[in-house]
Amino acid sequence: MPRITQDPTGQACPDFTSPTHAAVRLAMTAGGILSDADAAERLATAWTQMHTQEVDAWEVQAQADVAEQEEQRRLADADEERLRAEDERQKEDERKELEKKRPKINDFDDDKMVGDFVMPRPSQFAVGKLKSYSFIELWYFTEEGCSEAQETNRTLPEDAYGITRVDDLVALKPVTAFKASKNAIPDADLTWRQMNIGKNTMLRYMETCDWPRKHIESFARFYLHLELDPMRSRPNGERVLLTYQAKVRRQWHDDLSRGQGFNIAQINHTLLASVAEEVWDTIRLDAMRKVSNLFICL
Repeated sequence: MPRITQDPTGQACPDFTSPTHAAVRLAMTAGGILSDADAAERLATAWTQMHTQEVDAWEVQAQADVAEQEEQRRLADADEERLRAEDERQKEDERKELEKKRPKINDFDDDKMVGDFVMPRPSQFAVGKLKSYSFIELWYFTEEGCSEAQETNRTLPEDAYGITRVDDLVALKPVTAFKASKNAIPDADLTWRQMNIGKNTMLRYMETCDWPRKHIESFARFYLHLELDPMRSRPNGERVLLTYQAKVRRQWHDDLSRGQGFNIAQINHTLLASVAEEVWDTIRLDAMRKVSNLFICL
């Protein structure tokens, strides 16, 4: 149906008795059935009926227009609500993503104070070796090794990284995790005090690095047996035990990597005697060299 462009509700019924409509009335009365007044009345009745239909159609169209406007408004509101919800969802996703990346801080016990002992901090290089169950010199866990690690951490920038390969993938690690110390002393050349301090710190970090309890206890018994071994009371006995410790600990790591691990806590006194002979031979040779140099000087 074509759209009605004009509102018919204000239109007045024409005066069909006027001369303007005389020709129409004349045509209607030509048969002699209707009078002029009857013709005017019929014209008015027909106009009124048609006008009523036009008004009804106009009102239907107006109601349809209102309904369409309301539907358009509803759709616009729905679109706006959808966009708002989408924007809120995106902001919430971004907030959650930022929350994931934000560093987490653990809770603490209000009634707990710091312990009686603060564990020394060895270098990341040394801790990394422990985490991979690799051999690392005891020196890194001595007072000297931990002091150097603190100084290195203080002087190196926090964002200094190097490239490494992990499981066929390239990864970035802190430079300190790669850096072996040029001041590291072989186990055999440590003092007895350095060995004691170093092994205590190393045993604690074995626990921190999740070593199996069996392995940690074996190492603890190993060092206890060295402390109590009669060899310690003999001349240069501590040097002998230090050398034995250096050889055996490195051998333990080598054998373990091949699946041939042994119980390091069991002291092999045959091997210890052999190590003692090596140490005493070295001491005798040093003494002879000094005497020889003395005679040359004379």
